[in-house]
Amino acid sequence: MLQTLLFLSIKNRYPENGCKRCKEIADKSPDADTLYRRINMKDKEEILREFPSIQKEIITRLRKRRIKRIIVFIDEHEIPWYGKPNPYVIGTNSFNGTKLCFKYITINTVIDNCRICLFALPVTPFSRKDKLVDELLCVAKKWFRIGIVLFDRGFSKDSKVLGMIEKHGLKYLAPIEKKEKIKRITNSKDGVNEFYHTKYGFGKEKVITNLFFVPNGKHEKEKWKNYHVFCINIDVTKANLAFLADLYGKRWNIENFYRDAESNFMIKTKTTDFTVRYFFFLFMCIIYNLWYFIKTFHPIVAERWKDFIEDEMRKEGEIEKLLRDCLMYLKTMKFLINLSFSVTALSFVYYFTEKPEFL
Repeated sequence: MLQTLLFLSIKNRYPENGCKRCKEIADKSPDADTLYRRINMKDKEEILREFPSIQKEIITRLRKRRIKRIIVFIDEHEIPWYGKPNPYVIGTNSFNGTKLCFKYITINTVIDNCRICLFALPVTPFSRKDKLVDELLCVAKKWFRIGIVLFDRGFSKDSKVLGMIEKHGLKYLAPIEKKEKIKRITNSKDGVNEFYHTKYGFGKEKVITNLFFVPNGKHEKEKWKNYHVFCINIDVTKANLAFLADLYGKRWNIENFYRDAESNFMIKTKTTDFTVRYFFFLFMCIIYNLWYFIKTFHPIVAERWKDFIEDEMRKEGEIEKLLRDCLMYLKTMKFLINLSFSVTALSFVYYFTEKPEFL
């Protein structure tokens, strides 16, 4: 089954036709129905337990590099759904032809140029972002010490998310939605530095954060349109503004992960089954992590690595077929030899039992 999953992943195939193709190449593969049935034997909790255990080998090796603190990125990824609504799909405006999607949230990092997805969770219509972020951080903290958390304005507009990160005792950096209060702060210099503003409170929880403003190159009459606005829970000075802006640029690593992982290693499916889809997403993450880990030792593009895997699968299938043919040949020869001896024996018996009648 693992070989079949690997083939479907590197070829971006649907199980319905990919399993047949895998059987032609590797000479063994379950059909699509069997594959789905075996995956469904696992529940969500079992899958959640297995993912970190599979990651352990790679993460253990990365931890040996003695990185004091890591930067983590949190973001959501949407996969369009063109079927009927079901309890696990979410509304979206990101795609043409549909307003529905399956959504996942991941926590990623980069260690010595090795991009890795540390954990991933499904997002449902009833999910709370702060609870999802809490679970992601709990897993990541088991492996590494976290220096700062980077995310986009989709998270920073929820004051509960900022509160949850602070509850973990961590620092964060993110752009923030330009609400009316922020627009007023930007437009008027009354009591606010031109580049940063401290102790900005918002949300029902009255979360306190610091704001800083980075010019975006525009020259509009309304000043708030001329700045990117970020929130952060560390001290901001004019001296470290450029550093903080550059630091946030690292968040694009997670966008690159979604692009590369889905285009190279995602098993396609039309099933509405929540467990199967989540399993396929996690499997994509594992294969991506393995590729990038190998890439740090031996630079190799994804397409070449996938070709190498397929070539090895073909060789293994040919060897197994050769061994099976040899075994069948030996069995056939053994049968023929036994048959030959049997026929000879019967001939002798017949000759000696029948001959007296001719004497």
